[in-house]
Amino acid sequence: MKRRIVIWFVIIIMMAILLLPMFFIALTSFKAYGEIVSGIMFPSQLTIENYFNVLYAPGFRFVDFLLNSIIISSLSTLGSILVSFPAAYSMARFKTGGGTLSSYIFSIRLLPPIIFALPIFILYQSIGLLDTHIGLILTYIVFNLPLSILVLKSFIEELPSEIEEAALIDGCSQLKIIASIVFPLTMPGIAAVSILNFLASWNEYLFALILTFKKAATVNVAASLFVTAYAIRYGEIAASVMISMLPPIVFMFLVQRNLVRGLTLGALRR
Repeated sequence: MKRRIVIWFVIIIMMAILLLPMFFIALTSFKAYGEIVSGIMFPSQLTIENYFNVLYAPGFRFVDFLLNSIIISSLSTLGSILVSFPAAYSMARFKTGGGTLSSYIFSIRLLPPIIFALPIFILYQSIGLLDTHIGLILTYIVFNLPLSILVLKSFIEELPSEIEEAALIDGCSQLKIIASIVFPLTMPGIAAVSILNFLASWNEYLFALILTFKKAATVNVAASLFVTAYAIRYGEIAASVMISMLPPIVFMFLVQRNLVRGLTLGALRR
């Protein structure tokens, strides 16, 4: 009993430490500008003026930036899964590339993204993909592929190959085995990779700032627009952060259901 109390106490303390920054961001989003710059911790009166300025400011449609982030993050996640799953299956079952391909793919992920910024900018400028959704989606797919392939490859390697061999004996084609057996059993890995890809695309700032201007700009770029030459609108920045947190939270809850479902359903039930 004492051990359980200690464990729960440690968990609560750690959660409080992790959530403390978000608490202050949420609190700042309801403060007036004067109270923020004066350093007042707790506001005397809560206000939604910052949210109003973010959502309804003239010439600044935050909803458009939010929709851009949702579209770009969702499609880049889907594209990464569609490319990484067959690649991971090929490497896991047919040993494609031998033992060096995995190391090469992962080494690309270790390189700092800034070294690719200028070449990608010049390339996109020459082919007309600057400030477009498809340009940013392709960039995110490329940078999310290494981690996606490695995670899915490890999940596929843990699946017993006897299941696929039995299906082959029963007359199933390789494509049907992948679609009807391997894909459902790899659902926990796909859900995990989806969460990682979506969050990575949603939180990415460098390429969103360099490769977009207005039409395809994301919420991260929109939040930075409140930093002006005359003032830093901390309240609007905090409000935009709080609003931009909602879609990833909803996505994680939706994918988490598939994650739990994939973990609880075994090969016999399939």
